[in-house]
Order: sequence, then structure tokens, then C-alpha cells
Amino acid sequence: MMPDPGIRPRILVIADDEQARGVLAAVLRADGHTVDVAADRGQAVGFIEGREYAVMVSDLRMPGLDGPELSRVLEARRPAAPTALIFVARPAFMPDFARFLIDAAAPVLAWPPKPAEISRVVARALAAVPAPA
Repeated sequence: MMPDPGIRPRILVIADDEQARGVLAAVLRADGHTVDVAADRGQAVGFIEGREYAVMVSDLRMPGLDGPELSRVLEARRPAAPTALIFVARPAFMPDFARFLIDAAAPVLAWPPKPAEISRVVARALAAVPAPA
């Protein structure tokens, strides 16, 4: 179900790299989304506990909160909240997470992604997230 065009979807960007956070947030804000940005596990968990997000765009590999750990945090803290996950990773790291990515069926943006690719993948994820009840 497509989100109401009058409501801006809230997106959480989680990345320990300042450049990655900046690029992702800038593209998503330019696309009209409301974006929160977390630089580490503590900030990310704080946002997850305090708000609902349609989409989370996260580093696949970062200290304290890699892709599998983020999935566990969401399951424990927001089991009923429909949130699409998108991961960002350098291609060299993707094989380390192959089984998780297959099981999670989450899209992966190869770093550095082109702005149009970020926009396209996020738009596709938003279209697949059920509207809140």
C-alpha cells in the first residue's frame, strides 16, 4: 500500500561514517522525507524506542550494530512496527553477511551509492511498507 502523499515518511539513517550519514540524509531530505540520523548503537536504539520509522537505512557493518544486530533490536523493541530495512555496504563486506542478507531479503546499496539509486531503493521500500493502522 502506498503511503499517503501528504504524510512524509520518517526514515532513520544509521551509519558510523560521517560522510555516509551526510550523503544518505541529504539525498533523502531532498526527496522530501523526514530523516533522523544516528551515528552509533546508542543513538539508533534511542530513536527506535522513541519513534516509528517506515524505513531504516543502515550500515551493514558497524561496531555494536551490524545488520543482524539491528534486526534483533527491531524484533525485540518494535515487533509489530512495519519497518523496511535497507543496508549500505562496501562490496568487500557483503560476503560476510550473505546468509543474513538472503534471510532478511533486505536490499543492499553498494557504497558509494549514486543519489538516484538511494532514491529508487527507498521509494521501492516505502511502497512495500504497510500504512499504519
